[in-house]
Amino acid sequence: MPQFILIGKQSVGKSRLIEALAGEMFNFVSGTLGSRRPTVLEFRNANHLASSNWSVLDQKSKQWQPMSTPQVMQVIGAAHEELGATVSAEPVFVRIESPHCVDMQIVDLPGFREFALDSQRQALADQISTLVQIFMEDPRNVMICVEEAGDAANLSTLTRCKRLDPDFKRTILVRNKLDKYYRDLTNANVNDWLNGFGDLPDHLLKFTLTTKFIGKSQT
Repeated sequence: MPQFILIGKQSVGKSRLIEALAGEMFNFVSGTLGSRRPTVLEFRNANHLASSNWSVLDQKSKQWQPMSTPQVMQVIGAAHEELGATVSAEPVFVRIESPHCVDMQIVDLPGFREFALDSQRQALADQISTLVQIFMEDPRNVMICVEEAGDAANLSTLTRCKRLDPDFKRTILVRNKLDKYYRDLTNANVNDWLNGFGDLPDHLLKFTLTTKFIGKSQT
C-alpha cells in the first residue's frame, strides 16, 4: 500500500483533508497542545459495507479492536494527552473500512508550531519539528504538504519540503481554505490563484481543496 505522510502547520486543515479522504466527518481531539505522536490511518475500501467500520490496533495483543467512531476518537485523544508536553515517535494505528475510501495509508504527523508562548511550548515545538523531519527525510515517504491558500511566497511547510526534495519528486501540495479568499476570486484570475501566481513550479503536483461539511453531507 502506498504510504503518505501528512504535514503542515497547526490548524491548516489537515484533519479536514483526512475527513474528505475517509468520506465522513470525525474529530481527533488531542487537547490544547495538539497531536504529539504519529497517527497511522489505514484506509480500506469495502464496497460490501453499508457504512464504515472503525478499529484501533491494540499494541499489546497486536490485534485490531473494533470500536465505534466516538470510542476511536477517545482512544486517539488519550494517546496524545498521555504524553503531556512531550513527543513520542511511537504511533497509534487506526483502520477505516468503508465504501467511500480507497486503499491507502497516511501517517498524520503533529503540526509545526510557528509561535511558542513560553520555553516549555518552544521545547515541544522543537521536538515536533525533529520528529516530523525524520519522516520527511525517508525517501520512501510521499509528502502531502497542506498549506492555507494565499501568497505562495509564504508557504513555509512547502519550503521545508523543497530543502529535502528540491525537484518535488515526492511532494504533493494541497492548498486548503481557498474559500477564505472568495471575494478576491474571479473567472479571470482563479487559475492564477491555483497556480500560485507564478510562484509555484509547473512540475509540482498540486491541488486546491475547500471542504465543508453540513450535517453528514459534504459539499
